[in-house]
Amino acid sequence: MTKRITEYAIGDLARASGVTVRTLRHYDEIGLLKPSHVALNGYRVYGEAEALRLQEILFYRSVGMGLAEIAETLDGTENPVERLSAHRQALAGEMVAAAERLALLDRTIAHLKGEADMALEELYKPFPPEKQAEYEAWLIDTYGGDMAARIAESKEAVEKLPDGMEGAMADLKEIEAGLVALQAEGVEATSDATHDLLERHRALMARLWGRDCPPDGVEGLADMYQAHPDFVARYERLAPRFSQWLPDAMRAHAKRLRG
Repeated sequence: MTKRITEYAIGDLARASGVTVRTLRHYDEIGLLKPSHVALNGYRVYGEAEALRLQEILFYRSVGMGLAEIAETLDGTENPVERLSAHRQALAGEMVAAAERLALLDRTIAHLKGEADMALEELYKPFPPEKQAEYEAWLIDTYGGDMAARIAESKEAVEKLPDGMEGAMADLKEIEAGLVALQAEGVEATSDATHDLLERHRALMARLWGRDCPPDGVEGLADMYQAHPDFVARYERLAPRFSQWLPDAMRAHAKRLRG
């Protein structure tokens, strides 16, 4: 089978990418994006590698990086997967921070409008059926795999708890109150006090799941707490910036469990 060779004239690449021909010429002049070769007629010609490099340049430009910084990033490693993975991680962090700021703004606006008078205890009431169904659908859609079976298994485990979900929420309230107090005191996420409370949190999750909660499970929960805006808002209601502190502490806890 003959390998297809894809080449783009400078105008074609400009139209496909949304940048101007003048910009591509400038990138060539400063060495940021050289064409694969120059045709006999003097036209710049770009291949797949150059098209992918341009896409990466545009990724970085979209977050405000300057051309010199982009060049330094591209020259830092020859592996584009490593570069893009690092960029993705940075963007994810920015999204978490933005979600936290939005949650804090929502709390402030609700307070100013006189709508933020919900008692703290209401955070620990079991979810209403419609909200529970929404979360379950989100979990299945986000994590796929055997998530539906795990949810069914968890429901069976909850039914077997002596005090049901309300008893579990009472335990969770006590654990989270302790964690909020540690955050307020500036206690490190890796402290023994944090470790003890997060061990209680992990044990509670194991009871709710009907199976062990290993370090990977702790990290998965931390990811979920940062990924869903309802969780971010809930933890911001407990305490400002708690939606970031708790997942960070949980990841540190998981690392500690692995030794």
